[in-house]
Amino acid sequence: MTSYSIRTVEEKTYAITGIKAGIKGDTVPLRLEVDSWYPGQNELHLRQNSLYLWALKFFEEKSPDDKLSFFQVAGIHGLPFMPWDEDTDAKTPNEGYCTHDSILFAVWHRPYLLLYEQLLYEVMIKDVIPKLPVPQRSDWLDAASQFRLPYWDWAQKKIRSNNTPTYDIPIIAKSPRVEVVDLNDGTSTVYIDNPMYKFTMPDNERMGCEGISDIQDSTTSGKITTIPSRGTSRWAPYDPQSTKVSVQWENGVVDNDKITQSLQEHNWYGKNVDQVPLSEMVYRLYLPDYIDSFTQFSTTKFKKTPSPASYLNLEYVHNNIHNWCGGFDDYAGHMSEPPVSAFDPIFWIHHCNVDRQFALWQAINVNNKKNWFEDPDEQLKDDGNWSIPADAVDTPTTALAPFHKDTQGTYFTSDDVRDWIKWGYSYPELQPWLEKYKKNGVFNQDLYVNDVKYEIKQLYSPSERAQYTADYIINVKYKRFALNGTPYTLYFFIGHKDSLADHSGLLTAHPDHVGYVYTFSNPIYRNRAAPGCQNCRKKAVEASFSKAQVPITGALLARIRATKEHGESSSGGSISSGAVVGGVHIPPLLNLGVENVEEYLEKNLHWRIKTVCGFLFSLLVLRGDVEGTLTSGMANIEV
Repeated sequence: MTSYSIRTVEEKTYAITGIKAGIKGDTVPLRLEVDSWYPGQNELHLRQNSLYLWALKFFEEKSPDDKLSFFQVAGIHGLPFMPWDEDTDAKTPNEGYCTHDSILFAVWHRPYLLLYEQLLYEVMIKDVIPKLPVPQRSDWLDAASQFRLPYWDWAQKKIRSNNTPTYDIPIIAKSPRVEVVDLNDGTSTVYIDNPMYKFTMPDNERMGCEGISDIQDSTTSGKITTIPSRGTSRWAPYDPQSTKVSVQWENGVVDNDKITQSLQEHNWYGKNVDQVPLSEMVYRLYLPDYIDSFTQFSTTKFKKTPSPASYLNLEYVHNNIHNWCGGFDDYAGHMSEPPVSAFDPIFWIHHCNVDRQFALWQAINVNNKKNWFEDPDEQLKDDGNWSIPADAVDTPTTALAPFHKDTQGTYFTSDDVRDWIKWGYSYPELQPWLEKYKKNGVFNQDLYVNDVKYEIKQLYSPSERAQYTADYIINVKYKRFALNGTPYTLYFFIGHKDSLADHSGLLTAHPDHVGYVYTFSNPIYRNRAAPGCQNCRKKAVEASFSKAQVPITGALLARIRATKEHGESSSGGSISSGAVVGGVHIPPLLNLGVENVEEYLEKNLHWRIKTVCGFLFSLLVLRGDVEGTLTSGMANIEV
């Protein structure tokens, strides 16, 4: 087992500075959307593709004993619950450094990504490029200087082989083998194991040998056995009750097709509806009538007096992506489990997009007086992690441990990372140095903000037809730790309440399914040797609530359309008897009138609760722990 080398007073901390190479005046290199960057369409990107994949391969192969190894950097997020680059004891025992259900959620991950990006660059410079022929190294050094970590925009549809726009996992993460430049000559190519496909432990060691314990909970749903794992999994068939662990789970099972299926829009009754759930949820994050403060935007943390629209937040959308990548129902994967999620290489390009969404919100809210931390008297208390004690009041100067700005142990703070450009990167929509933003030779903030809003609208706005209509959402207030911290999913359905009785397969595949909420929480008890997450135990006792939101206008419009198009012909009776499409009976809905919709949902809205590995819980178990509230209004969806 790894004996983590704890820094002594005499030793220097690792300075996270961001990549300094490639910066020209006010212009910094861009983090690019991964599918626009790979496979490369020009010489620069082709070189960067090979540099990135070789560097990630070498990074993942570094010994877990190395502080700057992939294993130790991924372990900062959760397991194996050890200090990193500091000599500290846990403020909250058996808890990692990551900040979830916290106002620090978005800001803490920013220096985390900087660390990862910087280490990849250093591997390129120190380990990859020196293996190339000397005459070629200059061009490769130039390509490395302009490299920044790519992001996966999961809310943007991609064109694939059938020319149909679809939500999809990035091409770079799809195949177990990948083509890269041969470092021996710098021109021919070779195939290597794809480091983006999964992470495999160095020397094929078991994760348990390096302090990764099983993710145990105290419910009857069993546990996720991570001790024997040698590789990360996505959507692995998994029985938590079984005493025998499959060889496939040990080596790492990857089913990327199921991720793609999970990302898709609802195809209700054979008709795509006007509002696309994933892109629309992202678009709503930028609406001032929805989100008017940094606190509301950043975290699932529930406030006593939230506005009806503010239940939606970046962390909630992020949680669902974790579940869609890891797996749910009768499947499991590392991305679904917070203590080990950072070991899946897709975690990093997912979180790079989370950082981008955060930066976009910052850019268009530059004049919003509530665009940063609120008054400490109004700030919700932190629940604690490795470096933050429970009940602390987070401020812009709270240390974002374990990340250091210099070799003398100076911690990052939220104020330090508020301006991302000064750390040497930006995103395609965020280039304030461009000439088009100057008026009389001087940067014009209004031109810049309006253009960013335009770019957001082009990427994520629902159709014009959907922009001005009655709008219905389900606001969800839930206890993340209601099942002793076991992550669980709330599935929402609109249809006959007995319609699930004979359903087999994924609940998301049922025609009546309209949305879901994933808690992305840590189990309280993990194994006998570790007492578990004190933070989680405290939350369970104190009934800490979180918030999320499920838009359902699109689902209701689909039911109105089905009622009108199929009501009489399919049912053989009047339109009031409903419709039958594809063998599914749809209760009739004629319009979006408030009283009509409220009565309809009273009869037909229902939900189910499942843990990651498919254990279905009775609703009685969570009585008082989950509340759903219908909210309606007129949607004027304009940033």
